[in-house]
Amino acid sequence: MDLLKKCRVYTRTDEIRDARLYPYYPSFQGPSGGGRAALDGAEVCMLASSDYRALSTNVEVVGAAQDAIALYGTSAAGTRLLSGNLDLHEELEADLAGFFGYEAALVFATGYMTNLGVVSGLAGDGDQVYLDERAHASLVDGARLAKASGAAVREFGHASPGELARQLASAPTRSVLVVTDGLFPVEGCLAPLAELLAVCEEYGATLLVDDSHGVGVFGLGRGVIQHLGLEGRVPMMTLSFGTSLASQGGAVLADAKTIDFLRHVCRPQVFSTGLSPADTAAAHAALREIRRRADGEPDALAAAVHLRRALDALGYDVAGDAGAHVPVRFSDEVTMLAAQRLLVDHGVFTTVRPPACEGFELMLTCTDAHSPDMLEAVIGVFTALRDDLLSHYRRAA
Repeated sequence: MDLLKKCRVYTRTDEIRDARLYPYYPSFQGPSGGGRAALDGAEVCMLASSDYRALSTNVEVVGAAQDAIALYGTSAAGTRLLSGNLDLHEELEADLAGFFGYEAALVFATGYMTNLGVVSGLAGDGDQVYLDERAHASLVDGARLAKASGAAVREFGHASPGELARQLASAPTRSVLVVTDGLFPVEGCLAPLAELLAVCEEYGATLLVDDSHGVGVFGLGRGVIQHLGLEGRVPMMTLSFGTSLASQGGAVLADAKTIDFLRHVCRPQVFSTGLSPADTAAAHAALREIRRRADGEPDALAAAVHLRRALDALGYDVAGDAGAHVPVRFSDEVTMLAAQRLLVDHGVFTTVRPPACEGFELMLTCTDAHSPDMLEAVIGVFTALRDDLLSHYRRAA
């Protein structure tokens, strides 16, 4: 069969476009990380940005990126292993390790590559990987690569330390990597890290936590691990710079020997051009700003609590109770897509759950840029559109 036939017969997105409900690849004009953005020539309230601390337009962060380009150019111009390793990379790694309480850190060109490289770099023939069944796609794909190298890969129930314990009790080897997100944004919930860690310690497994959505928001900026009082106990964590650090890239933090091992065997690190000077400097400046603000709770959390309570009082099916995310559930894909389009038409931009995921939620994401007046305007839109947006609940009843 012609390999590309699957592409020609793929009609799902055509059907959504024909219904004028296509929500993907919106084209923004100008910054989209703050509380407002320009879409198709109109201003919308941006409730879909992962820039939780609203630092992507911060003067210090932007200035650091501009200064790095002026001094280093636009590219690292090589793999870090051979010729693209900059002092900027090493300075950021040292600060990351110090801030999060680990011996060492390793910076990657993207957050996705970080998880892909760490999981596949650590687990291979004779090892086992246990994934939370709702782990991020980058962790899943890292496990798939590990499986190709001979590792056994299994899933355990979402946020279920008990099921993990039952599986580890019968594991044929102690060479085990357990992988979870620290905060699951689609569900709006924290992972039970203390319980998962206790299971790992009992069975000699190594716990890896992707805290991309907790860093900058919880634990005085240090993330979910610090928030739950587990600092110094979780052997490895990863994070993306595309959230609170307002940049591109990612990093893994662990003991110095583990980091040195990954530096030399992790294929996404060894064979990729190093993170650009501008992105590296921006992430570092954002880290300094998060450290400076550590004494105060992020406005994003307070905004999410307020929005969650208001929508729940209006009768919306609101999920989750943690983080900057407010998932609003719908009964089916068409209703979800229609709700998203209606909100955009009334000046409120949200995202839908990606097509590869189960469930039908609108994802409302708050940042430090969302003022009380902006939130009240959003709540006003949800109030005015309540009959249209909630009609599917009445039909289901």
